Amino acid sequence: MAHMAILDKCIAAMSGTTEQQVSVGCAAMTLFAGVAHLAQGLLAPSTCKATLNLAPWFMACAGLWMIGSGALFLHDELLGFPFMAASMGGAAATAALSPAKPGALFSSATLAAIAYVAYTTKSLPLTETWYIGLSAGMWVFGIFGRVLLGGSTDDEKKAV
Repeated sequence: MAHMAILDKCIAAMSGTTEQQVSVGCAAMTLFAGVAHLAQGLLAPSTCKATLNLAPWFMACAGLWMIGSGALFLHDELLGFPFMAASMGGAAATAALSPAKPGALFSSATLAAIAYVAYTTKSLPLTETWYIGLSAGMWVFGIFGRVLLGGSTDDEKKAV
């Protein structure tokens, strides 16, 4: 019943501390942004290339990754934070490669907010070198995933 635990955590955060609200809010925002990305990739594929210079299949996959990252973070912050880092790395790279440059700042600020809350509440081992390295590596993974896989395929380029 992981979905009930996630829902209970979201409801509890509404009346919880500011730190809980920020942490849950960032994860929920990532989850719902993933739903929007998945829908755009599946239902409006022509807009993926026009707005974010992404192949529709990649937009849908990125949406699934963001849904999973947000849900995992809501379920277990320790396991979910590196995946959130990958999501925000990919979002930063997408924004940097698109006309919407402020998105790079927004995605980085989202990850920084979660990290700051986790650091001040000691809810994640952000003083442990291995965890910092893992999270930073996942952030870079997200960037490289977007840069190396997210553009149009050769077949799509020939069709244009």
